[in-house]
Amino acid sequence: WYQRRVRVGHGNWDAIYFNHLAQHGYDYENFGAFFPLYPAVLAALASVLYVPLQLFMSYSSCIVLISILLNNGLFYINSLMLFKLARLFGLSETKSYQAALLYTLNPASIFLSVGYTESLFSFFVILGLLVREADSQLYFLCFSLATGVRSNGLSLVFFILYDHILTMIKSGNILIVNLVCMVVQTFVSTAPFFWFQSHLYNLYCNDRGNGSSWCDNELGVSYGYIQAEYWGVGLFKYWEAKQIPNFLLAAPMFALVVAIMINWAVGQVKNFKDLHSNYAHTDYSNVSMLLYVCNFQLAGYVHLGALTALALLTMHVQVVTRFLVANCPFLFLYCTKFERPVSRIVLCYFVVYCVVGTVVHSTFYPWT
Repeated sequence: WYQRRVRVGHGNWDAIYFNHLAQHGYDYENFGAFFPLYPAVLAALASVLYVPLQLFMSYSSCIVLISILLNNGLFYINSLMLFKLARLFGLSETKSYQAALLYTLNPASIFLSVGYTESLFSFFVILGLLVREADSQLYFLCFSLATGVRSNGLSLVFFILYDHILTMIKSGNILIVNLVCMVVQTFVSTAPFFWFQSHLYNLYCNDRGNGSSWCDNELGVSYGYIQAEYWGVGLFKYWEAKQIPNFLLAAPMFALVVAIMINWAVGQVKNFKDLHSNYAHTDYSNVSMLLYVCNFQLAGYVHLGALTALALLTMHVQVVTRFLVANCPFLFLYCTKFERPVSRIVLCYFVVYCVVGTVVHSTFYPWT
């Protein structure tokens, strides 16, 4: 009975697919929407832990148990790393604690605890940003691992491009070293995506000859086809009257992102004006001052805004909450910049969605 109770509460929705992939691999084409690193980690841990546990549970239940322990452990580690990231980002100890607390109470917290990819993906994203904030060029390795967990990891290439382009603009020269590093880091970060597409091509087109139209694609990329054909993902595909309840469910997250962007823009305008007045008699160009104001932190805002637009226009809109929670850890740092009463409203939104989402998802009802 305990196996059934655990599976019902923690093995719902997409977790079913990851459990299947960990046991059987990619035996159905529609599974190509799920990337391989997370089920591979589950399978590797199960191959070891199932030996002492086989007297008490089935192999499938063992995988569910491992996913619970792994994801909750990573959830805890992620909150600690986010605190460290906030400190490196320049936040006070109190604000950093608030950011970590908001992460633990985030509106998609249930997906960081059950058998989904969000915790592992978020782990690699936060770790990569930590390494980046420490001025190390090795953060692209973390982004590469993140891409092996979820296709969204491709968006992290933006940080690589931004950093190198900003460095070249500041130096006033196009540096060969920067160009080479940028190309190599981009290649390594995106390599898991293209390796996986090649693997699916060999699996479904060469061996099985199933006749899917994407097999005729010269690049052999199946991801767009699978998302559109099996999961209904595409530009404006979700913009239907019957999806209005899901848009309403996602509305608080969209409103939060808009508020973050407005708060940031107002602050940047003020900073720019202050800088201009303080250095009115200094030979600084407007471009130089703008780079000084935006600098390292601009990338996080652009990344958040771009992913929000992507989710609104192309995805199942209700997943935007967990999509941004996993992809954009800066979101929680930005939330600490709000003053009352906005900060109280944000906290209430987080707590309500955290509690309701846990109950709804665990009883197999659709949530974010």
